[in-house]
Amino acid sequence: MAGGRKRRKGTSTRKGTSDPVATELDSIKRLLVLQLITSGVQTTAIANALKVSKSVVSRLVPARKVKRRSSKS
Repeated sequence: MAGGRKRRKGTSTRKGTSDPVATELDSIKRLLVLQLITSGVQTTAIANALKVSKSVVSRLVPARKVKRRSSKS
């Protein structure tokens, strides 16, 4: 692979993947991350749980454009 980057077998880095299962799983992952962010979980904690960098989470769901729930009860 160019640039020395290794990709895990069976994963896709392109949005337009032809595998409908992979596309659906990617959508589910984005929705779950969005739910965590709107619940007030910090992006760093999400990144640590997924074992990726914070920038990967930021690319999945741009948190600045997401409205967080208010903490008032």
